Amino acid sequence: MVKSSPYLRRFAALSLLLTLAGLCGCEKTETSSQAPASPSASATPPAQKPVIPNSFDEVTAQLDPGGDFYLYLSTEQWLGKLSQGIDSLHDLILSGSAGQSAQDRDEEEKGFALAKDVVQKSGLEEITGLGVSSFNISPGLYRNKIFLHHYADKGSGILWSIYGKAPHPLAGLDLLPVDTGFAGFGDFDLAQLINFLRQEADQSGIPEMKQAVAQWQTQFSGVSGLQLDDVLGSLNGAMGMVLTLDASDTVSIPVGSQAETIPTPRLAILIAVKNDLVFKRVDAMLAGTPGVSKVDEPELRMRTMPLPIIPGVDLRPSVAQWNGYLVVASDDKIIRDIIAVQKGGPGFKSTLEYAALSAGLPQQGNSIGVCTERCADTIRKFQSQMLASQPGASAAQAAFIDRFQNTGHAMYVGSLLPTGWLSVGQGSQGSSQLIAPMLIAPAAIAASLAIPAYTGMHQRSFAPPNVPSPAVPPSPPATPGTTP
Repeated sequence: MVKSSPYLRRFAALSLLLTLAGLCGCEKTETSSQAPASPSASATPPAQKPVIPNSFDEVTAQLDPGGDFYLYLSTEQWLGKLSQGIDSLHDLILSGSAGQSAQDRDEEEKGFALAKDVVQKSGLEEITGLGVSSFNISPGLYRNKIFLHHYADKGSGILWSIYGKAPHPLAGLDLLPVDTGFAGFGDFDLAQLINFLRQEADQSGIPEMKQAVAQWQTQFSGVSGLQLDDVLGSLNGAMGMVLTLDASDTVSIPVGSQAETIPTPRLAILIAVKNDLVFKRVDAMLAGTPGVSKVDEPELRMRTMPLPIIPGVDLRPSVAQWNGYLVVASDDKIIRDIIAVQKGGPGFKSTLEYAALSAGLPQQGNSIGVCTERCADTIRKFQSQMLASQPGASAAQAAFIDRFQNTGHAMYVGSLLPTGWLSVGQGSQGSSQLIAPMLIAPAAIAASLAIPAYTGMHQRSFAPPNVPSPAVPPSPPATPGTTP
């Protein structure tokens, strides 16, 4: 019998290992020789659907994708359960009120019932989503959108009805003078809101609340000389305001130790009315007042009373009845300017700025808002002067804070749609530029205050202790006849 050498055993084992490796390699080669699957052959994973349906598709359909800011927030799971949250809070609080009197417990029950009823009728629980987007449509111009959504079979709450009904032509734009700085017009049913609050107070069963509402109505009648219901009945569901900045006539405003010169501001508030009830009452109250000037024209009735209370400022408060509006203004000039534009004179709509901001915006809506470049420049200049006048503020700190207080010019149109409220605006800043200062500026301001304080503490902690010098004993009195 021949004994096998250990070298032979090792050689045999190595040969077997190589043979197995070759076989495995051949199998791998045969497998890899097959044609690779084409990309089209691989099935595309189906789009995932959330387990709990949401309003994502309906909200994002109103937004602009691909811009510098895009946000969707579903609110169904928390706003839709506000009433349940009130019930839970009710059970939690009343569970620990065993020692309360029956009267106190009854008042708490009525308070929770009132809060729940207001929430259910307000329309807050009908909000299902919020969407925001920003898109840079041209150099220095952004289109910003905000959409507050409810489903088409909802929208019955007062939140969705006090701001108008169907979109309509934007007549407020025809009232803006060429030197407009800031303006806003919109549908707003103040009578509906006040009546809703009065009805809730009356149905609450809370005596103190009913008494407070009744007292407020009595005070209103005593001061104005008119019944609240009559005044509410005279309103026509819309209002607006116009702020002009007249560069040809400037005023000086004290800012710190200096005076800042700005264009003269003029303000007018316009309230749509059905009749002249309020104007006639104001006219009667001003009767016999010295210095009041009257204008009674076929289309304009106006009363103006000069008030020289601010040196260098020509303040002439005016009230007018014109074109279905009750107008309350800082002076009569802005009322005349508004009338001139409405009659076809040059206004903000004739400017290049309006052409740039309005291009592509909806032509109909329920509200409009405008902040012109004239206004933005005035605000920036005033902010810079305010920062520079702050005692102890370094130039670097002022420049850093000023960077996050930059005001841009913009125009927006708000519309009530069958599925919610859509606001479309265009301006010199995108949503990301508007939101970033809200997040960064507070931290920057806190740092600007904390760092110097920390540096001071750090320096004090490493300063050598203030050890008093040893007292020097007084010199002994000189002996007579000797020289000290």
